Amino acid sequence: MRRLVRLGVVVLALAALVPCVSAQAPPVFRSAIESVYVDVFVSRGGQPIPGLQASSFELKDNGVRQAVELVAAESMPLSAVLVFDTSSSVIGGRLAALKAAGDAFLRGLRPADEVALVGFSEEIAWLAPATADKAAVRRALDRLEPTGATAAFDALYAAVALSEEGGRSLIVLFTDGEDNMSFLGEKQLLTAVQRSNALVHTVGWRESGRTESVAGRINEAELSEEDQTRALRQIAEATGGRFWGADLPERLQRAFAEIADAMSHRYVLRYEPQGVKRDGWHRIELKLRGQKGDLQARHGYWVAPLLR
Repeated sequence: MRRLVRLGVVVLALAALVPCVSAQAPPVFRSAIESVYVDVFVSRGGQPIPGLQASSFELKDNGVRQAVELVAAESMPLSAVLVFDTSSSVIGGRLAALKAAGDAFLRGLRPADEVALVGFSEEIAWLAPATADKAAVRRALDRLEPTGATAAFDALYAAVALSEEGGRSLIVLFTDGEDNMSFLGEKQLLTAVQRSNALVHTVGWRESGRTESVAGRINEAELSEEDQTRALRQIAEATGGRFWGADLPERLQRAFAEIADAMSHRYVLRYEPQGVKRDGWHRIELKLRGQKGDLQARHGYWVAPLLR
């Protein structure tokens, strides 16, 4: 087990392990033109829409329409990172439910897909390195031991910063309670995920019968559990993912199974930016042509200035 962050030195550890945000912001163009990939989920009534072609999409980069092509998703193996809350609140039946959910996720992947496992409490640790050996990840899941407080934001930041720059990167975070240990705030984390190439899904455990407020903005100073839910939702949606709430073991397992299954129904669009300034933030506008459907895709990407 390789420890990444220890209580009291989290900022220094992240500074050492995590490159600056602009440097960890794929795609980073090293020449005048380089490909941009956009991972898209298209649905109607909650069900994926199959059979779309490149001509089914219209994409604008900073307001300029781009010529897109469709890339076969099966030609791009998935690089996934499971980021699991292992704080002391995840114990007993909840821990068993989390292990079952992780196993359901693994069963939904293809043989070539790779998975890593990260656990966090007030410490963050790589419990299994990225591997296509799903059995090795299951063994790491079996060894999960809850202890300590919760640093969900720090853990997600570390996973994003250390995720693959190329290919299809997926991060799935599970937490069952309020973040009470992270040094990083929601705005810092949101900037990091927006400037990464990772698709992020967040899963939160909510007790049965709880209702979630949707009014107001996120308090950057101290996040209540409801504020954290809104933060995790916003962070996931910025990347083209979503927030999943679960209040029963079977719902938690279903959420992880559906996340894995949805990856086989997503479309990967590729284009070479034309007519736009290279450096800085690129806003992506994506819509369907000729039919109705709901789109989930990242809102944009960041290109760091070239070193001179």
